[in-house]
Amino acid sequence: MNKIYYLDDEALFHLDSTKKTNSLLWKVMYKRVKKNLNTKLINPLTLKEIIFNKHINKSIVYNSPLPNVMIQKGSNWYLGDDEKEYYLPISLSFSNDKIRFDLVLIDGVIDIRNVELNDDKKPLKHKPMLLLKNLKVLELCFELLLDQLRNYEEDNA
Repeated sequence: MNKIYYLDDEALFHLDSTKKTNSLLWKVMYKRVKKNLNTKLINPLTLKEIIFNKHINKSIVYNSPLPNVMIQKGSNWYLGDDEKEYYLPISLSFSNDKIRFDLVLIDGVIDIRNVELNDDKKPLKHKPMLLLKNLKVLELCFELLLDQLRNYEEDNA
């Protein structure tokens, strides 16, 4: 599965995708990540600038630590193979062969998700981003992509 799925249309913050992991440690670690997030770089406006950029389609590949970029431009409900409905939020994903980081936009709030990629095809398998080193990689990838798109806009203006 390439897209990130939610049980409903609410941000998960420090919870995992099943909303069952309610660890105090995860809550503290996620708050630390959110506190250290460069909000001048990653905010709802810059996220929308990338997601709704007219020069990219659903996915692109560019030169960065996580070279694969996937975009979900619209939010909607999806009927899964298990006959349950899942929510697909607006999102921007950066990935390589082992890991994927998702920036999810729900009601003007950015939710930062961490997805470990494996052969398991379960749709609900993501956790909050808990490590600052992962946040720094995500911010670097976001900045490189934003710079590339802005340069492309300037060149074509």
